[in-house]
Amino acid sequence: MRVGYLTDKGMRRDRNEDAVKVMKDQNFFMLADGVGGNRAGEVASQSALDTLEDYILNNPIDKVEGSDRIFRYFEDAVNYVNEYILQLSGTRPEYHGMATTLVFAYIRDHILYVGNVGDSRVYFMHDDEIHQITEDHTYVNDLVKMGAITREEAEHHYKKNVITRAIGANAYSAPDCFNIYVEPKDKILLCSDGLYDELSDREILYEMGEMYDMDACASNLVHMANYSGGNDNISVICIDMED
Repeated sequence: MRVGYLTDKGMRRDRNEDAVKVMKDQNFFMLADGVGGNRAGEVASQSALDTLEDYILNNPIDKVEGSDRIFRYFEDAVNYVNEYILQLSGTRPEYHGMATTLVFAYIRDHILYVGNVGDSRVYFMHDDEIHQITEDHTYVNDLVKMGAITREEAEHHYKKNVITRAIGANAYSAPDCFNIYVEPKDKILLCSDGLYDELSDREILYEMGEMYDMDACASNLVHMANYSGGNDNISVICIDMED
């Protein structure tokens, strides 16, 4: 597979509270979008990814067999990270209340395994179609699921960025887990809301479909999001499954 990734502070923010990490040897990819005042958001996001990396290195996932056990592994890993962020938030006054989204993908034997907490996303592209694998843990998405508002109304709702689940926000933070079969020509995208708030699914699909170089693809997507407004930090991990 080919992989490219990039994180950028965008056009409107003074600093970048997103973080990305790629563990190529483990086929494990992760992204976080921090929340919190001062520097707490960037501390939360980077610390979450560093802690998840440590967990994976100390508990090799390639020794875990079967989807159910891999999902339990994800739950254990996320709880380990969550507990660390909760403890870290109590070490300094400026860290109090910090939290972060967390989304990650693991690929083995043509199966894509995904876990997420918050509103960072994983997209899957197959046969010129794009599908959002993850489900946003947001206030407006809950309203959509209840039928209180439409998806079109959700896009412009004044609370559209209010997340309902995050790492470090509660004593327990279970991830949603998914798996899907992937083929050699499929593409996968992990991204923060700074990308999908600025670009349509069709724009993302077209750009990823046109690109062979995934580093260039990541750079182009970030540039496009900045050109469209760049109102938030922007992070992407682009994966091409082609052998």
